[in-house]
Amino acid sequence: MTERNYTLKNWMGVGFIVAGALVLLFVPAYSMLGSILLNVGAVVIFIIFVQRRWRKEPDIQDERTKKIGAVGLSWSWLLTLMLMCVLYLLTIGQVIDPDPALLLAGLMLFLGVSGRLFQVYFFRKGDIGY
Repeated sequence: MTERNYTLKNWMGVGFIVAGALVLLFVPAYSMLGSILLNVGAVVIFIIFVQRRWRKEPDIQDERTKKIGAVGLSWSWLLTLMLMCVLYLLTIGQVIDPDPALLLAGLMLFLGVSGRLFQVYFFRKGDIGY
């Protein structure tokens, strides 16, 4: 990524923060939207900071890394699908009564974290053997 792209994304983050602050100040009825804009701006600026700080050279992707990445994500998807089936059975059997928003947030977090953990596992293993 070029220096110009970093600068543009930083200004985009600042724009989100300013828009969120303006919404919070002048339209209190939309305080949730203002909070979301503030958080998005802070996350964009943080991600750009991390990218500039620790990504000095571009990632090299060969066939092995692409294969391991794809297999790790597919294993994560399959594990998340099985978890969804178990949660469905527990809900239908009235063993649990989850909050839908919390359940979706947990499933999204589980999908992302398990995907990364599978990729790390397969990278350390060396080869997936398919």
